[in-house]
Amino acid sequence: ILDQVKEVPSEQRLNVFAMSTSKYEQETWGTFGSGTATHQAIERSGGINVAGELEGYPEISAEWILEQNPDAVVFADYSKKMVGLAISDSREADEFKEKVLENKVFSKTSAAKKGRIYIVDNQLVGGDKTYLGALYLAKLFYPEQFAGVDPDKVLQEYFDKWLGLTFKGRWAYPLAE
Repeated sequence: ILDQVKEVPSEQRLNVFAMSTSKYEQETWGTFGSGTATHQAIERSGGINVAGELEGYPEISAEWILEQNPDAVVFADYSKKMVGLAISDSREADEFKEKVLENKVFSKTSAAKKGRIYIVDNQLVGGDKTYLGALYLAKLFYPEQFAGVDPDKVLQEYFDKWLGLTFKGRWAYPLAE
């Protein structure tokens, strides 16, 4: 990932805002600053975390989000309704994205205007699996640079070799193609 990310010119790197789906549903504005696994996943993927100057899990305001005007918004899904092991279709994720695109705050961002709303299972952008989440994010952020990369294939290998489980589910939305 890191080698291919180096090929993305700095002026093409996306400014990324991240929050959890649960914070969004509760209408509380919180994000992932430096020192968090989600920050690490964004940075490894070649994105620039707009909250990188903040530490930990800060509460921010809707105005702050608008000031940052992110190019992409990543939602870490804790609900297990939109992405994850038990998910076989994108219906819930489609509905969530539509709500975000119509949201009074997010609808005004560059991310929404360009449709760059992404959802990734929290297990892949939190904790010790950020290298897997970073691969999904890199593919979503820079599809041309990562055209030959299949994050599902890498995750399937992890399932096979380390977990001894059959790979299934949808782990990111939209699916990285």
